Formats: sequence, C-alpha cells, structure tokens
Amino acid sequence: MPRPNILLFTTDQHNAEIMGCAGNPVVQTPHLDELAANGVLFTNAFTPHPVCTPARTSLFTGQYARRHGAPNNINLRSDVAPPRPQNQLPAEAVAFPAVLARHGYRTSLFGKLHTEQAGGKDFGLQLMRLAEGKGQFIRYGAPPDDYRQYLKAKGYDDAAGRTWELPTYAGDGWVTSPLREEDYIDTWTATEAVKHLEQVEEPFFSWVSFSGPHTPWDPPEPYASMYAPEDVRFPARRPGELEEKHPHWVESLARTIPATPPTSTGASLPVGLKQAYDRFSNDQVRAMIAAYYAEISLIDAQVGRLLATLKRRGLYGNTLVIFTADHGDYLGNNWAFFKYGAPYDSGAHPIGHERSRFRLPWRPPRRAGLARRPGTDHADGGGRPVSGSLRRSPVAAARRR
Repeated sequence: MPRPNILLFTTDQHNAEIMGCAGNPVVQTPHLDELAANGVLFTNAFTPHPVCTPARTSLFTGQYARRHGAPNNINLRSDVAPPRPQNQLPAEAVAFPAVLARHGYRTSLFGKLHTEQAGGKDFGLQLMRLAEGKGQFIRYGAPPDDYRQYLKAKGYDDAAGRTWELPTYAGDGWVTSPLREEDYIDTWTATEAVKHLEQVEEPFFSWVSFSGPHTPWDPPEPYASMYAPEDVRFPARRPGELEEKHPHWVESLARTIPATPPTSTGASLPVGLKQAYDRFSNDQVRAMIAAYYAEISLIDAQVGRLLATLKRRGLYGNTLVIFTADHGDYLGNNWAFFKYGAPYDSGAHPIGHERSRFRLPWRPPRRAGLARRPGTDHADGGGRPVSGSLRRSPVAAARRR
C-alpha cells in the first residue's frame, strides 16, 4: 500500500461556527462542506493556545506552549527587533515535517508560517513560499516575503496590502481590498500551492496556510459584495452581561478598535460599561461579520482549486486532507471582537461562537482503510461510535481532548 500524501489546510483566526458544515445557514462553503460530508467532522476540537505563534508551534510539535518554547506571539516585521530566543522552537526540537522528510516525504509550506525555529531549521520544510500574514510579517532583516515581492512585480505600490491604514477601515471595521481577486493574499497562496501539486512526486506533505479570515477584514470583489449585512447571524450576547465581568475585560472591550497588526485596542479611548456596550453599532457589527463571511467563502473557493488539482492528477484517493485553524475569533459574541484573554466556550451560549474552538473537517485517504462504513457514524480505523446526541449523519463527529 503506498504511503498517503498529506494536504493540510489552515486558516487564521477562524471562528468555529462559520462554515456550512458547522450549521451556519448563510455562509457559503461548499468545498468544506463536501470535505466534511465525505470524511469526519470533529465538532469539539480545541486549539492548544488561542494565539497564532504558540498554536502553530504546537501543531508542529504536538506539545503545549509551556513545553515547546514559543508561548507568545512573535512579530517578524523587519522594523522591530528580532524575536527573543526563548520564543522560538529550539534548534534541537523535532517538528513532524522533519520526521516526514526523513522518511522520503516532499515537505512544503505555502502562505503564513508566523513561527520560527532557532538555527534556521524551518521545521523540516524543504520548500516554503511565504505570505507572512496581512500584517506584512517577514523575517527580521530579510527582504520582503514572496507575496510582497509578487505584488511589487505586479505593479502594486507598498500601500496596496496595508488596508488597515485606509480611513474607511478605521471607521467601518472592514474595507474592500484594492487588490484584484487573483492578487489577493489567499488566492496567491492557493495559486502557489496549485503549481506545486501539479508536479510534486509522491509521497508529499503540503501545508497550505491561509492568512484569512484574520484582520484586517478586506475581501476583494466579488466576495466583498457577497453577503448582505442584514442576512448574517447576529452574535450571541445579552444585556447586563458585562456587569458580571472583570473591570479589566470591560476596559478592553470599551477600547476595541478595528484590529491592525500592532494592536486591537486604543489606549486613548474612554472606558466604562456604556462605552463597552456601545463600541460598535448593530449595523457596524453586521457589516464587519459580512466581510468576515466573505473572506471565508474566498478561502473555500481556494480549497476547491486544490482539491480539483488532486483529482486531476489522480492523487485524491491517496491523500489525507485536513482543514483546521490556529484559533478562532470572538466575532461579536459576548460583546467582543478579535482576541483578548478570555477563551469563551460554547457552553456559555447555545450558539458556540468563541475564539478558542475550531471545527476540524478531514477526509482520510480511501486506500488507508479509513473510509466510512455505510450505516455507521465513525471512520473504519479503530474509531469508536459516537453517542446518539452527537450523531450528525452523514458527517461523523468525534471528540478530541
């Protein structure tokens, strides 16, 4: 039996419920829904850390942040000091792509890395085409990443990707990207991955790491006009909720600003319960969420391009496909946006919108003996049947701690 290929998709700051297969009736994610329907949907998966760098390093190592050495976010922009050594994966640590490479896998990354291993070891990734997030994260002292170089070659000026600097973004919390769809960061990421998948030899591991739907929320057309704000799900929140919270939390909500690379709080803004409740109007909340939906639908289309490439080459049946995220986004629930210090769980509200949980659809390779048996709710690979309360045919559900 040939060794299976592995295609890992990740998004950045993706709220667990914003997929059709997660029960959202508005957002259009047909390719993710198909992936879940033909595989397994883990409905209770949690991030090991609700911040980018620690979560991504945990993905590489299978360790919590207290063990792997990167417990905080690192800023990889060239205009600040390099990350502290204690916030990197040590050079002697073993990341799983390095293990795969030792066993003959072709390993690659396309898109956002946003973590670092000491000694330039790059986690065992043999090929990287970097788009280090919308905040223009790049390695300290290095030239602009591959995506910024692409934009320059296409004739865009340096400000083209810095949408958070536009006055409309600061006022509305979202903006239509000035970039063409084919030049948008997540489209570029998928295009680079497609080029690779069209010619890579088996077995391979490819990580396609999208930068969205992380802020700034700046979908290009036609996605920017895809959702009417009045149609999106309004966040789960209730009057009087903030009176029960710690004053520091209320202060953070009152000073929330449309997130930019350095921060999502404005130190000069007034604080207090009224300011926290009134920080964003209901109309503004709906418009911001509509832009968030748009970014996810754009990513879904890119997933479709990659899956079509596998099928075209006859590789789909021997490829393990996984879609997950580093962490989520409050997305207006509990009166909060973006991410702070409170890992809300779905137990707080009947609608499970929180930043720390994510849905994990995956499709096992057909030749790996994991194809779903007709009439069962679990994969045929040693899995256990789920309880009746968790059955969601035809999507299998499982728990992961």
